[in-house]
Amino acid sequence: MRRPNAASRPVLTLAVLRHHDGWRVFGPTGGWRRFDYKVDAEEAALRLAAQARRPALDVEVLVQNAAGELKLLIAT
Repeated sequence: MRRPNAASRPVLTLAVLRHHDGWRVFGPTGGWRRFDYKVDAEEAALRLAAQARRPALDVEVLVQNAAGELKLLIAT
């Protein structure tokens, strides 16, 4: 998902997804750690996003809702 005004900048996408009996943060290299609670996975994804921020890189975090849709939590 790209923001309309950021077409020329690369985007790192992290996604918080329901996975088996818990939640995982997925990124370009696959899944990262299992969490029992969605809020814990969201907080971890936000920390990863903060660490990954660079001037020439946009970072977005998507979260899966109860219907299975991905919703934007944050974009930088």
